Amino acid sequence: MSTPVISGTDTPVATPGTARRATKAPENGLTFTHNGHRYKLDGLPVTGVTTIIGGGIPKPALVRWAPRVVAEWVTDPDNRARLDELLAGDPEAAIRELKELPTKVRDEAGVRGTAVHDHAEVLHNTGEAVDVPEELVPYVEGYAEFLDKWQITTLLTERPVANRKDWYAGKFDLFCTSPFLANGKPVQIDLKTSKGVYGETALQTAAYSKAEFYIDEDGNEHPLPAIAATYVAHVTPDGTALYELARNPEEIEQHYQMFLAAAYTQKTAKLRDAIITEPLSIPTIEGTQAA
Repeated sequence: MSTPVISGTDTPVATPGTARRATKAPENGLTFTHNGHRYKLDGLPVTGVTTIIGGGIPKPALVRWAPRVVAEWVTDPDNRARLDELLAGDPEAAIRELKELPTKVRDEAGVRGTAVHDHAEVLHNTGEAVDVPEELVPYVEGYAEFLDKWQITTLLTERPVANRKDWYAGKFDLFCTSPFLANGKPVQIDLKTSKGVYGETALQTAAYSKAEFYIDEDGNEHPLPAIAATYVAHVTPDGTALYELARNPEEIEQHYQMFLAAAYTQKTAKLRDAIITEPLSIPTIEGTQAA
């Protein structure tokens, strides 16, 4: 049956390679503030998985992407009038507006991605999506078709997770089963609406798979199911394509070690920044003779 779519503070630094261990949940547990988009674990700030990856893995493609966004805007005939206004006005104001173009494009894409994720969550939980904005219908319809063709059965969706030993938190998209994936064992699928899919998603899904617990709607902690494999679903207006990330738990562990390495790099940024202090004083002749 097809799925209907109707439009309308300081933190501990993890040491790579250490083993997981179970811990008893304290009363305050894991919390998330939507306004600040920040996690707290047992009353202390805890870094999110995507923040760790963003700060721990270089993204050279972004260096090329940002100037391209500006160049495409400047050369678009539809923007000629606005460009003439900028060039005729205050140069500093023009610079501010132009340099913010990549941020604007990124934020718009982020809003779209969040909306698609929201509708996907409804699909996971109810099997149908309603009141989908017209511009998102192709994304949601394609994803609904993907769920049907792969016979996806939801186990858990959009739940916060955390790991006390390695000190991180986050929220996964989908834990599920399919008769066509990992012999029907539980797998994890991450959704991406970006222009492409990238290998760093393997680190992201590994971190979620290796979390020590997830919390339900009441904040109670529960163990995660053992994940047999991880995937990324590329959700586009032209349909949804599924890519393999980790074929088995051994590959998930390999990706997790990469994540821990990225976490170490991200969490020690302030230590690196503090290495360079004031320059040394030029030695004097008197000082040399005294030595």
